Amino acid sequence: MKNIKAITLDEADKRYGLCARFGLDDACDDDEVVLVEGPAELHHLPLDFRTLDSWTGLPKRSPGAFLGVVVDGDLSVTDRVVNKEWDFGPFLLVRGDVRAKNFATAGSEVLIEGGLAADQTILGTYNHGRTVVRGQARAEVVFSEQHLIEFHGSLTAELVVSCWVHVADPEKVRVNGWVGNVRNLSDEIIPQLGAESTRALRALDPGLWHNPDSREILKAVEAGRSLLRTPESRQPGQPRSCAERIREILQQAGCREADPWDDGFWIRDRGDAHHLEVSFCMADEPDTSADAEPLDEAAEVRRYAEVLAAAGVRVTVDPHDEDILHVRP
Repeated sequence: MKNIKAITLDEADKRYGLCARFGLDDACDDDEVVLVEGPAELHHLPLDFRTLDSWTGLPKRSPGAFLGVVVDGDLSVTDRVVNKEWDFGPFLLVRGDVRAKNFATAGSEVLIEGGLAADQTILGTYNHGRTVVRGQARAEVVFSEQHLIEFHGSLTAELVVSCWVHVADPEKVRVNGWVGNVRNLSDEIIPQLGAESTRALRALDPGLWHNPDSREILKAVEAGRSLLRTPESRQPGQPRSCAERIREILQQAGCREADPWDDGFWIRDRGDAHHLEVSFCMADEPDTSADAEPLDEAAEVRRYAEVLAAAGVRVTVDPHDEDILHVRP
């Protein structure tokens, strides 16, 4: 790797003021820091002690692990920047802009003096670390679970799930969906940002709707997967499943499919590829706004039966529960 070397904390502190920035006053002057001369292009950057040591391949003069990384300029990472240890991790100081596919931190202290552009996700987990972005920030999803993420410049995202997201200027925020409160740099709630409802989670892959746990999100980050929901697709020539056909028939007739936020139809596989159940399912977090139109369960089930029968699907009513339809396409 070009333009990378180890320098002492004493030298790094004189050049970059690291002790004051990252609370390193108790460290020894002879402890070492990784210095990367920018602009730097990396495949990935692991921000965990020992893992970082091995990744650099640099000889060490001190017995301790590298305290952190200074990138003196812009940083471009093809894959991910990841710190997985909750309680601690090497610090990261970038004196320019950062571009990465994914950016995930937990116990590390991170200061980016420029902007942060993540193609997919900015993730912060656990409260021992902090991520500060001085410039413009952009991502598909920003997900904070206890981890403080400060955006001092603009913020653009499809979805922000906020436990401890702070922004300096609400006028520079462009976010399509919010879950959780957002605060200013004085730790005061910004009323025009954020949302108490979790309805915006429907922008995520359905596997993350019920339990958007940071561990599952980290797995997606490490696999390079977007968290956003993508349209269902089949390989060319692959036939539709029975459930797909039933769903398509009902949706084309204007029937609403159930999810955690809206009542609607529910399709259940009975273990037989040609035998499905269709029923009405109520939402876990129903829409209680004044303009919400509640659905009548019995009327909806009758509607499902009429729509499916008109499409040539064999429909019978469960003999033990009139609210369940047995469907055989």
